[in-house]
Amino acid sequence: MIWTEENIENFIIEHKDEFSRYDPSTYHSNHFLILLHNKFKNLVSIIPYLVKVFVVTIFIFTASIWAWNEYIRKDRHEVALKQKIENIITLIKK
Repeated sequence: MIWTEENIENFIIEHKDEFSRYDPSTYHSNHFLILLHNKFKNLVSIIPYLVKVFVVTIFIFTASIWAWNEYIRKDRHEVALKQKIENIITLIKK
């Protein structure tokens, strides 16, 4: 017999009482906890790599801001970024 969606639905409807009476084995919860522990262990093993990616991302972001400010920005000779920040701070204090 080939199981189609309709056959599966009919089977479930016909055996509804058997499914509702089913009591999971005593080891079912232990098996679930073992699977959960293994999944968490996999997550923990990836965290050092995520930290490294985060550090490299921050470094690249900082280096790109510095390169933009020093070499790419068109008005870099007119007003420095530090001066702009100081101007904003003095405007906020007023």
